[in-house]
Amino acid sequence: MIVIIGIMVGMTVLSMGTLGGDDRSETEARRLTALTQLIGEEALVQGRDYGLEFFSDGYRFLSWDPDERLWSPVDDDAVFRRRTLPDGVRVILAVDGQEVVLDADEPREADEIVPHVAVFSSGEFTPFELFLVTGSVRDAWTLRGLMHGELELLPPEDDR
Repeated sequence: MIVIIGIMVGMTVLSMGTLGGDDRSETEARRLTALTQLIGEEALVQGRDYGLEFFSDGYRFLSWDPDERLWSPVDDDAVFRRRTLPDGVRVILAVDGQEVVLDADEPREADEIVPHVAVFSSGEFTPFELFLVTGSVRDAWTLRGLMHGELELLPPEDDR
């Protein structure tokens, strides 16, 4: 079953790249939502914790190694590879109601890598609110992750 879900999400993610450039933030918001749902399902099936680390220009998925007690990037998976946002799209992130200052992706030592959002093997998430902005925040797509693992994707205020 997870293979079928993975194929469906993969097809969705790939098709989003062909929608055209009119609404880059919507495309990226839908892609991130699909990938976050998929990593949540992977966490449940595999019984391991994952995370998301955000940068000013993108994001990447992390995996928790309980033996080493370290987070490491998921670099060897085509679906969960590091993503760079298109020019003009930026991320604003709030975790537990507090805005997070996002830096560019700079090399760090392995013991310094920490996710902004944890995706637990229990199906729960760190509560977060992410805005994908191309102009003003009013025009942003909003992705909310709720503690119990539910995701909400909200269109810009003008579309609500």
